[in-house]
Amino acid sequence: MSGSEYECRSCQQIFSGEAYSKSVFCPNCGMHLWPKYVKGPRSHTRRKGTEIETLQLTRDQINMDTLFEEFLRLKDFNCGEGIVFDDVPSWIMDRKKAYANFREKFTRDKLVDWENLHDDFHDFLYFKYNYSWTTLYRSGLKALSDLKRLWKLLTSLQDESVDIRIRVQEGLVGKYRCQGIGQNILTALLHTFYTEKYGVWNSRTTDTLSIVRRTPKLTSNLGDNYQRINNELLQLAKELKTDLTTIDSFMWFISKRIQIVQ
Repeated sequence: MSGSEYECRSCQQIFSGEAYSKSVFCPNCGMHLWPKYVKGPRSHTRRKGTEIETLQLTRDQINMDTLFEEFLRLKDFNCGEGIVFDDVPSWIMDRKKAYANFREKFTRDKLVDWENLHDDFHDFLYFKYNYSWTTLYRSGLKALSDLKRLWKLLTSLQDESVDIRIRVQEGLVGKYRCQGIGQNILTALLHTFYTEKYGVWNSRTTDTLSIVRRTPKLTSNLGDNYQRINNELLQLAKELKTDLTTIDSFMWFISKRIQIVQ
């Protein structure tokens, strides 16, 4: 580690491996540090890797800063379907590359070829391509039975002139609803399209917000509920000085790491 360098993507400062071993956060602005990568081979493989061990805590014992630092220091871990990453930054980097790839394929001007739409959305549902979410295919493949309806949903989700609450409500229970697409896939798509603006709302999000006592008051309106969940995710990102992709990964970590005891 002593020969490695780490960078703060906020203030652009570079720090040594020795400095990183003392704290994973920038001493100048508090942003968490990332390895300064050079081009090289891919940083993940299919091997056994380290599984996340469960830790039993009461809710009063939970410290988000401590958990976040532990998360950032994960090494050689299995994050899904046997794919093992060397560290968290390399996982986040590959997640963002996958989003950029699918964002390009799903832009409005590209959604004109039904065959490509079928193949690209099929790939989006699998962890080996999205590097983010497992088991989306279990329900999501049903959406491929009506590509015109899927096209309308993908197009509507990218229309920023429409309030996000309306887009989510119409996409889940309204005129753009697609068979097989629930809140997990719909918000994964939103996050892919607008990575810095919209977070992911799935079962791990719900479980983790409950664990850390950040669940907002919910209503019968799914669009309103998503906005409230997303506000919590944005607030967490602000508090931890990070981004929504890292927060989604952190939700996964907490849900696997923490078991609440009375």
